[in-house]
Amino acid sequence: MSLRVGRLAVLVVLTLVAMGWVASPEAWARRSRSKSGATSSKRKRADKHKPPASEGATERPLKPKTQALLDEAGEALTAGELDMAQKKAESAYKKQASGEALFVLGQIAQAQGQIVVAQDLFRRYLADPGGTVDLAKRTLAQRGVTQPLPQTGDLYIAGDKDALVYIDDRLLGSLPLLLPLRVSAGTHAVSLLSGGRPSRGKVEVPQGQAREMRFDSLTGAVLVSVPPSVVFVQEPGANLDRESGLLAALEKGSQLVGYAAALPDHKLDVCEPLAPDCLLEAARRSAAGYALSIRVQPIPSGNDLQLSLWDVQVGELAAQDSARCMPCSDEGQLASVAERVAAVLRSGRSRPRGMLTVTSIPSAAQLSLSGRLLGKTPWKGSVFAGQQQLELTATGYERQQLLTTVAPGQQASVSALLLPELASEPRPRGVSALSLATSRPLWRVVTGAAAIGAGILMIGLGGSGLASDGQCVPPLVPPAVVCRERIQSATLGGSLLGVGLGLSVGGVVLIAIPPRVDR
Repeated sequence: MSLRVGRLAVLVVLTLVAMGWVASPEAWARRSRSKSGATSSKRKRADKHKPPASEGATERPLKPKTQALLDEAGEALTAGELDMAQKKAESAYKKQASGEALFVLGQIAQAQGQIVVAQDLFRRYLADPGGTVDLAKRTLAQRGVTQPLPQTGDLYIAGDKDALVYIDDRLLGSLPLLLPLRVSAGTHAVSLLSGGRPSRGKVEVPQGQAREMRFDSLTGAVLVSVPPSVVFVQEPGANLDRESGLLAALEKGSQLVGYAAALPDHKLDVCEPLAPDCLLEAARRSAAGYALSIRVQPIPSGNDLQLSLWDVQVGELAAQDSARCMPCSDEGQLASVAERVAAVLRSGRSRPRGMLTVTSIPSAAQLSLSGRLLGKTPWKGSVFAGQQQLELTATGYERQQLLTTVAPGQQASVSALLLPELASEPRPRGVSALSLATSRPLWRVVTGAAAIGAGILMIGLGGSGLASDGQCVPPLVPPAVVCRERIQSATLGGSLLGVGLGLSVGGVVLIAIPPRVDR
């Protein structure tokens, strides 16, 4: 039986081979190549939709000519021929923009004593996401980044893609830049070279601030502007600026949304205990539009970072977010921190605002908005859109609270009339509260009340007499149509009205006079 089953199985296999269902090794190889070809075509289609590589990206190996020029630049640098080394390295970068060329240019600048230029080149070499992993080179670059610098500022440059960027006739990169250029404070000549056509301009970069230059290759126009800036503030003892990677992540996050990071002396400001007034003052010192406070909560293997963004113009909390890095030395974790910083900045910038104008009678009243003192009236400024609670105070006037709504992009106006405080009678010296509370004599109260009652009665009679004066004496019997006698009550009515007023006033005065206090 088993022999018969075996023969049957052999027959089935031979039949399948004859029909082509069981493939030979060559057929399997062809099928494998077909599958890999399909995968390759899918990968190519996916690569078409990838964003263009940024400055210095080295996703593909260096060209032989580029590598040869960099090798020659390295040899010239070792021999001390710095000008030759710079020419070779710039030629290599022109042939192929790469992180390796930025590193060599940074080494040359460092050897020339150009510390600011060297640190800028090393920063952008380290920020290159597609750069080759060479631990020795990265260590040298990180050491150059941490060197103390003189007064510097940041320079953002926008123009044609792949345009070469020259600062003071020195090649420093190509567009788009991974990070803004860090330059020494002062005036610089900036040139872009795109398609053989140069565009030139000058810019003055103040210490600790940033400037942005936009080049239009068609018209040759150069626009210089001040990008919005943010200052980072930490708690005492946090020492976040010692973590160079975390500091770079904060800076990178601000640059992702077009903000300049205000880092005086490349350190974070310190406020205790991250109070709003201290945060806003730190931003004003650095001429920044925003202050981002960073509260650190240690956790196992890392830190939780609480991010709070304060808008200097409005003077209020604009947005909040949190970030976590475990550990904070990992590049992937630092990239996540940069994204959260960018998110909170983007959220704060997009929050709708409006204008509010507040006036009061009398003027110079103290104005508070949601418990925060703004100044004196008349006042005009930017506030966040929505419902706002105002409070006005002035010496000698009652405190007044108002509620208003500010629409996005609109102006709201509030006018307030302050009411005087009720004056309190001063207490005589040596008089106790008990003696002041002594009641008035009973006879005065009774007499005054009677006078007021009689006066009201006489006022009523006098008014009636004045109203009846000149009317015809009834009855008027038909067919007579002419009134033969009229009422003459003006004199009596006026007299009664005058006496009634006098009695009423006298009664009020009699009751209102305070009692005599014995000293």
